[in-house]
Amino acid sequence: MSAPERQASSLSETSSSSSSTTYNNTKWVLKQRPNGLFNPDTDVEQITEEISTANCGDDEIIIETSCLSIDAFLRTMLDADAYHGSVDIGGTMPAVGYGKVVCAGINTKSKVGSYVTGMVGAQTYAVVKSSEMFGMMKLPFMERRDSLGLIGASTGLTAYAGIFYVCKPPKKTDTVVVTAAAGAVGSIASQLAKSTGARVIGVAGGKIKGTYLVDELGLDAAIDYKCTSKTIDEQLDEYCPDGIDFIYDNVGGEILNTLLGKINPNGRVVICGAISQYGKERGKATGPSNYIKLAEKGATMKGFNFMIYIWKLPFMLIGMLYLYARGKVKMPEHVETGIDSYPIALYKLFTGGNTGKTLVQVKSESSQESDSSSKKID
Repeated sequence: MSAPERQASSLSETSSSSSSTTYNNTKWVLKQRPNGLFNPDTDVEQITEEISTANCGDDEIIIETSCLSIDAFLRTMLDADAYHGSVDIGGTMPAVGYGKVVCAGINTKSKVGSYVTGMVGAQTYAVVKSSEMFGMMKLPFMERRDSLGLIGASTGLTAYAGIFYVCKPPKKTDTVVVTAAAGAVGSIASQLAKSTGARVIGVAGGKIKGTYLVDELGLDAAIDYKCTSKTIDEQLDEYCPDGIDFIYDNVGGEILNTLLGKINPNGRVVICGAISQYGKERGKATGPSNYIKLAEKGATMKGFNFMIYIWKLPFMLIGMLYLYARGKVKMPEHVETGIDSYPIALYKLFTGGNTGKTLVQVKSESSQESDSSSKKID
């Protein structure tokens, strides 16, 4: 190589190096598999690392995280054998979220400055395959974070599928009971059931949540499973004297078992989740001993997950937006701030420390939109 060529090469490398940007990524990783539900003090640890745009692959994008969704299914991913995919020890803690693209490889369709959503993980920056993320737009009458709640696959649209598609939907003469009714999915499922004209009873823990269900969401009554003066059976006798026609269950265990004892002829039971069973060893979950009531009453019990009904996505979105526009459904939120709050937000999800949709606002969108340190890899 001649001297001029070496000089040109040196200048090219300096220019390439100087044009790259390094981001300090703060993330939570799995330290050990939980023994039980989840311990934020022992099961995770926070680490920092550097992410450089120089290492962004041709088919990769770097995302600056805006907001994370805290969902019950995340707990199942912490087990060694999980339906949704297991997190390895030392792996980034899971979380669906969205963020701003700050770097895009040459073979990606993502534009720097645009927002995308998908499994970004509990971290401030994420390097992901562009094909694993979905573009998103902000509707003029909604916030971007509604994509994680009201019209989110793991929340609002899961509730919509469970109420309207899994079994015969509720009707005006039905009595509907929704468990974990103060949670994200339960809050929406309760309102969707109410929109049909049915009588809707929510099950939650504590007087405050009961007030939330009746006063905020407009349910007909609330059953407090933590009540010390009345059993769940006694409360069911009071609020569901004519039995139950439709159950939307997020809890499983003894509460589901009790509800099955009140199921009416041709009743429907939709199994969305079983939060009371998460953290138990495989094969040791407690099932409903009252299942024989299904046979006695000719009732139906059916489980589902959102992906089974993904082909109905356009109809779900249209239906949800229609009900939202009519004021029939809203998404109350519990928002924690900063990546440091991720473990406690996940912990609160299982201990009843919140109502509605739990989110972690990692960085405000206003500050992201004023940031100009974004790059397209040529």
